[in-house]
Amino acid sequence: MSDYQDLAISLPTQQEEIPQDTLLIQNYIEPGAGLKPLADLWKDSDAIYDNLFQDVLADTLTPNIKVPMVRTYGGNDQAILNAYYIWIHPYFPILPPPETAVAPDQVTPLYENERAKFEEPSSAIALAISAILALIPCPQDPNPLEPESIRWRRAYSQFHAKAALESIEAETERPESSIEPPKALDDSDDEIFREKFHPLVPHELESVIALDLLSVYEYAQRGNLKKMRARVGAALMSAMSLNLHTHSDIEDEYTEARRRTWWMTYICVCQGSIVSNTPPTLDVFSSSFNAKYPTIKADPDAWSLFVQAQQAILAATQFVIDFNKARKEQSDMTRIYNRMRELERVLEPLIAKSETWMLNCPLTQPVDRTEIVLSQSLRCISRIKLNSARIKVHRYCAFFDLAVFSGKHCDLKSTNERSTSMADSPESVTQLQSCCTNMGNTPSMGGTPSSHSSPSGGSASPTLSSRSTPNVDSCGFSYQPAPVQPFPFSTHHSSKICLKSALNIAQAFDSMPYPNPTGLLCDAPCYLGPSSTLITPRTMPSFACCAMQCSYALLMVKDRTETMYPTSNGEAGALVDNLRDRLQQGLVSILVTLENYATAFEALGGMRGKMKLFPPYKDTNCG
Repeated sequence: MSDYQDLAISLPTQQEEIPQDTLLIQNYIEPGAGLKPLADLWKDSDAIYDNLFQDVLADTLTPNIKVPMVRTYGGNDQAILNAYYIWIHPYFPILPPPETAVAPDQVTPLYENERAKFEEPSSAIALAISAILALIPCPQDPNPLEPESIRWRRAYSQFHAKAALESIEAETERPESSIEPPKALDDSDDEIFREKFHPLVPHELESVIALDLLSVYEYAQRGNLKKMRARVGAALMSAMSLNLHTHSDIEDEYTEARRRTWWMTYICVCQGSIVSNTPPTLDVFSSSFNAKYPTIKADPDAWSLFVQAQQAILAATQFVIDFNKARKEQSDMTRIYNRMRELERVLEPLIAKSETWMLNCPLTQPVDRTEIVLSQSLRCISRIKLNSARIKVHRYCAFFDLAVFSGKHCDLKSTNERSTSMADSPESVTQLQSCCTNMGNTPSMGGTPSSHSSPSGGSASPTLSSRSTPNVDSCGFSYQPAPVQPFPFSTHHSSKICLKSALNIAQAFDSMPYPNPTGLLCDAPCYLGPSSTLITPRTMPSFACCAMQCSYALLMVKDRTETMYPTSNGEAGALVDNLRDRLQQGLVSILVTLENYATAFEALGGMRGKMKLFPPYKDTNCG
């Protein structure tokens, strides 16, 4: 039985806290992505509605009473579609370009103690979009970050998410199945007679689009990776049953919608594997996935670059999985190292090309038919993913996979993880160090892992002062003498690559456009409303793990800098100060980015919280 058909469980009252501790967290985020999980206490949309809109006398509003409010659009599909283009489309372009100019946001606040004004959207796609939009604070809300305001937005959003799933189920239900099952088999599928949500999107695509949107909702808002993958798995099956993945020469008014639905479903399938650090459920590089790419009038190449970047970071994630498995099993690393070289050969020219892109679109540019804003976003996202993939490939030799964060973020280790195998032990870390510092094509360092090379040596060990371990001579992954299996890159070289990639990621996040609810070009950033102090939150943060890869590399280089150069005196003083400034600016950019996302998406507060433990304006020690 599906989750939204289970017995209803009542919402907690305003005074009650949701009992997080009684839930098995591993059921929500296993194997983990550093997300803050939310309790799943609301099983049925009817129960949610009854608890949200209880038939009680409305409280008399006074200036001294804070009444939570939530963003709604009065059940108006056109207003919801317009809001989609403002808040979602620049980062998750699953619908065709807007047919007309995007109007200013048409928000209708709904107070928690108001019942009569609630109007439910009529389709699964409108409900799924509304679930995302409800998480964005109202521009009229004077207390958007109060716990009660957050709780009300969360509950209202979950109501729409559950209702969207029920709507999908209802539209595929056959009344004959309960009365005359043989007749249900004989008849063809019933047509859907309601009005299309978007004039250029056929009815059969709407459920696929809704499931893709809900997969991001489960990840970014609820921290539930299992449900994220379940939603996109259902979307994938529906998309392939419609043959959206295959090349077609048919050109009609729905062509662009079919292409965007397929490729965004493909992106979501890949993302599910990336954030959960698990192999994909299908061969994402299959030649059978040959549908044409969608088109962007302002940038014909943006979609192909976007998909290519997603494939690159998925390949790098698979490399991480294989690398850790080989270490755990103490198997021969030759194949792994060859794969590392191969990935670097692919990534280096792609990143070099991405550094030539001109990302000069105004950050508050409203969405229009040319989709120049979308072009900027997709290229920023592509640059972020390519550089994150390169960090995944090089961070083992650069930083020996030492843990920094207390929580688990995608494939980054947690400081709270216990060493359960030789691959996780201090001795194994030292063996990784030895593999990098005793390379055949670089001078042998000798001494301890904390010794540093001369400028001409080309290699330096980044052993953290607080994590130094006894030196060993073997580069194999066992405690017995084994032949040396050096990494194909020196620690010095890999560290430089990780630093450059991290700074590229921070710069790309800074270049991401902001949603513009006014429709008028203004100075960056945009704010939620004329009297609001909150910057408009970017949405659909499916690449948030890249922010943590970036911060990991910056924090490791920062620690190494502070260890080797505790003061900035002497000839190297100016260089040290310059590097510190760059590291600090990069960390600030990532923290500001996560703060912006967490304005709407609660689960990302887990990443933001871990970053706050390492304030860049403070003397930070990764140990």
